[in-house]
Amino acid sequence: MLHNQETIKRIKSLGLNTYEVKIWAALLSRGTSTAGELSDIANVPRSRSYDVLESLEKKGFVVMKPGKPIKYLAVEPKEVLDNVKKQIEQKTHKLILDIKSKSFNDLINNLQEMHESNTNTVGDTTAILKGNKNIRKHLEYLFKNAKKEIIMSEDQELKQHFGAAGKIKNINKNIEIKSHDSKMRLYTIDNDNSMIFPLSGLDVHPDYDFCIWVKHKETTEFLKGILSQAI
Repeated sequence: MLHNQETIKRIKSLGLNTYEVKIWAALLSRGTSTAGELSDIANVPRSRSYDVLESLEKKGFVVMKPGKPIKYLAVEPKEVLDNVKKQIEQKTHKLILDIKSKSFNDLINNLQEMHESNTNTVGDTTAILKGNKNIRKHLEYLFKNAKKEIIMSEDQELKQHFGAAGKIKNINKNIEIKSHDSKMRLYTIDNDNSMIFPLSGLDVHPDYDFCIWVKHKETTEFLKGILSQAI
């Protein structure tokens, strides 16, 4: 049976929940088995085992053998993997076609116009971004839309976002990028956007990292003055 949480997590990436992983693994170890037997082996409530097996059957992980009592047979893992790959490829292909369609682009353009009209009325902004992934995405968006310069203060051992700024420089040669080695993480983009990190990147887990995004000309100009003296 599976006891390693990392193994269970990886199998769940095939589209299964925890109960489904346990039942499927139990069935793989038995070859064929009844719902009651699998419930005991996998430590899954009997009241759930039939629903779980029905779900696994629909997903192509098990097949039912008619008879009394009804037994189940596990589909070979290699066959399951091939089927999952094909399903993902088909869904991805369909999604890409949908995203590329004119109707979807028209929708995005309408949403963009709505956002820009509201952004213009909101004016200055202060917000908190949580999690390294969300922070990186927003920074990359700000870098991409920079017109003149990006000033960066970050630990050179980490260089968390230096690469993202470098990619923008390769695309837009007119962007000036200045970098300062410091334990304090601070980024300014042009004259109106700042990203301020209260914690050191060495002291916080990426999932719990956070920063303060400030869209305010006077604040950004003040922070740029501090960074310019350090560089």
